Amino acid sequence: MSIKKKLMLSSIVMLVLPIFIMVLISAFIFVLVLSYVPSISIQINGITPSLNNPMIFRLLLVWLFILIVVVLACCIGVTAYLSKSIIAPLKKMSGAMEHLTEGDLSYEFTCSGDREIKEVYDSIENLRVRLKKSVDEEIKRETEHRMLIANISHDLKTPITSIKGYVEGIKDGVADTPEMLERYLNTIQTKANTLEAMVNNLSEYSKLDLDSAPYDIQVWDIRGFVRSVLEEFSIDLSRAGIELDIGENLSGCEEIYVRFDCEKLNRVLSNIISNSIKYRKPDIPGKLSVELIENDGWVILSFSDNGIGISKQEEKKVFETFFRADPARNLNVSGNGLGLSIACRIIKEHGGKIWMRSGGDKNGVTVYIRLKKYILED
Repeated sequence: MSIKKKLMLSSIVMLVLPIFIMVLISAFIFVLVLSYVPSISIQINGITPSLNNPMIFRLLLVWLFILIVVVLACCIGVTAYLSKSIIAPLKKMSGAMEHLTEGDLSYEFTCSGDREIKEVYDSIENLRVRLKKSVDEEIKRETEHRMLIANISHDLKTPITSIKGYVEGIKDGVADTPEMLERYLNTIQTKANTLEAMVNNLSEYSKLDLDSAPYDIQVWDIRGFVRSVLEEFSIDLSRAGIELDIGENLSGCEEIYVRFDCEKLNRVLSNIISNSIKYRKPDIPGKLSVELIENDGWVILSFSDNGIGISKQEEKKVFETFFRADPARNLNVSGNGLGLSIACRIIKEHGGKIWMRSGGDKNGVTVYIRLKKYILED
């Protein structure tokens, strides 16, 4: 019931109930008068009832006293009812607001009462939930930024120390043969490339985090695009001893169109392929199988390797920012845990989905990317 209806009903009760009660009491008193004062009903002696009659006067005083008591009782009853149904929830709301002003966002606003009060409670509860979500996101962002600084400091220190060591070796004449000098320079170049990749990942992550990374989404042939990216990595895969297996559907000539940003999707695919190279098993020949599947208006790309893999529990965590797999598995591979997080954000911006399935303990992984197929108009 709304407060407006409740107040109107209370006013009617305060007016009607005393009148009804007093009519009953008046009828009862009239019966008593007829019973105890015969002169009222017998007019032979010419006696007319009046206030001079002590009995009638006392009955009138009793009637007035009862009237006052009934009116007061009705007022007190209605006031108590309104206090319980309106004022009590408002006091409870005031106490709940104190929790909110003190920063206690875990206190839930619940109420069972009038419609208007429920609406106010629901509005405050929605505000509390939004504030809590905002605060939790801010705390998470702060934690990520701290982790970013810590991880960057650690990950940059290793290749920089290595580069400094090899440079000092060259200056001190340790690399005294052309072969050793070339090996030192190649190592320095590799470490420099690692640093560059880390900085690029950091830059891309910062842009995505600030929503300042522009997207140039156009219609492209996804089949030809994936093959071109794989061609770019053919030498790296060969050097790493990884056999590339391109699925039959991906090798076809028919064009399959998808709307995407070439640069951004190239970064996603490059990260997946680079991970297959970094996390390969050193003691067996590697293999990377890439397939394309068309399914109900969607294009699904799959990248399956036979590397060191991850556990089933880590399948969903790999796309979290700064996540690194079990250190016992990573073989001291460098990285800052941003690559797959960036890939996940990019694919989501394309309206797609990316997920990973583990092949079991040390049996490689399969990464899936789903993008909406684009149908060209005739």
